[in-house]
Amino acid sequence: MLKHILAVSMLMGCAPDAMPDAVAPEPAASSDEALEARSWGAVVLPPGARVYGRPITAWAKEWYRWHFRVPADRSPMLRLEQDCDEDQDGPVFFVPTYDLDTTYQRTCRVPRNRPVLVPLWVVINDYPCPDPSFEPAPGQTLEDFLRQGAIDFNNGTQDLVVTVDGRRVDTRRHRHTSGLFTFDADPSLVGKIPDPCLVGGEQRGVTDGWWLMLQLAPGEHVVRVQALAPFGAPIDYTYTLRVGR
Repeated sequence: MLKHILAVSMLMGCAPDAMPDAVAPEPAASSDEALEARSWGAVVLPPGARVYGRPITAWAKEWYRWHFRVPADRSPMLRLEQDCDEDQDGPVFFVPTYDLDTTYQRTCRVPRNRPVLVPLWVVINDYPCPDPSFEPAPGQTLEDFLRQGAIDFNNGTQDLVVTVDGRRVDTRRHRHTSGLFTFDADPSLVGKIPDPCLVGGEQRGVTDGWWLMLQLAPGEHVVRVQALAPFGAPIDYTYTLRVGR
């Protein structure tokens, strides 16, 4: 039973401007493709890449911690006109979703030389919840309970098509499921973000979905996401990412 759906587009600590530990195109098949990817200015890091020593699943957890930390009155998840970089001071730039619709367009200003984490379609299954039936089965761990709910729900996603600067990405390799983690939601988000389990304090959760970690050259880049959500709604959003020079 899934309690929280993010219609994706869906860190902390400071670090100097630097390149991530691993940078490779998608797919990393040949040196010629690597040169071509670099020439058009957008590099999709492979799903096993480590960025500042951490895997993409670790950055997905940090994305959610950031997502729930920003108060409702300035949350980019609730306000399309809000700056994407609200309260962002970590070495990875997080592209925000817009939680109130599955079709939208958003423009973000991105600092140069920062890896960019883009949620394509992601969910979080969080605990505890006011629903008394939302509990693990006898002998089942909380992590397994939350993970299975998130995966089962997301398995209903259909026809996911993602392009970066007009080039299609094979998203099958970019699905990530986290382990159990904690986050601390700002109380102002309760009732605003569509999550009936949100308590406005410390909770635990598991996230599952499709994420891209990008390295982008200065200039304008466009990420488009299209799919059919598990609950039948069309997904169609466009992120225009303007990287500083």
